[in-house]
Amino acid sequence: MSKKVELNKTEGEIHSVICKTCKNSTRHKVIVSVDTGGEVRHEYDEIIHWGESYQIIECQGCETISFRRVYGDSEQQDWETGETYEDESIYPKRTEDTWDSKDFHNIPPNLKRIYRETIDCYNQDNLTLCGVGVRALVEGLCKENGILNGEVEYPKNDGTIERKRKNNLQGKINGLHENEKLTKENAEILHEHRCLGNEAVHELSRPTKEELSLAIEIIENVFDTLYESPTNARALKNKRLSK
Repeated sequence: MSKKVELNKTEGEIHSVICKTCKNSTRHKVIVSVDTGGEVRHEYDEIIHWGESYQIIECQGCETISFRRVYGDSEQQDWETGETYEDESIYPKRTEDTWDSKDFHNIPPNLKRIYRETIDCYNQDNLTLCGVGVRALVEGLCKENGILNGEVEYPKNDGTIERKRKNNLQGKINGLHENEKLTKENAEILHEHRCLGNEAVHELSRPTKEELSLAIEIIENVFDTLYESPTNARALKNKRLSK
């Protein structure tokens, strides 16, 4: 087996790659590369030629940096057309509907961990587990805010409404609203996520990406409302008072 290594052999090349920031295929330029290649003797004395390139690439629109690996060998050649196919890997892994996790600086560590794991499940198409993650985030919001129960309405056969305090997730979400942590509208939205997570956990159902993307977006809005905006407001007020 023979092998050689070259530095920046593919520097300056332009490739069409889905950009993590632009969310579509854009022109990416190789700014640094390590390129290897060689040949190996296979069975029946057949010689296979191979090449591999490790590249740091930059979007020519937004200047986002990514990593690209390309591998190809003579076994991947179409003998009818003469075309050689290459295996391409991009990091961070992305598609046109990849969800970029936000940098929340003020949410509790446990919520931040579950949030990132939920995003990873979404991007890897592990949608059932993503639904479970959404429910865990709602549970975590209640726990981190010290909500143990809340009032739940039960319609009776005579048309009246019976109200009971419940310590299940439905009651806790209502408790978030009772304690002025959430608006009534946001509490109702979280109830939808509770049902979504219930189906994923108990019925092993697979939510759609559309359902999950909406759920994640609203969870992010709740994070902003409960943690990011108040902290930023306090910092701004302290800065103003210190002048």
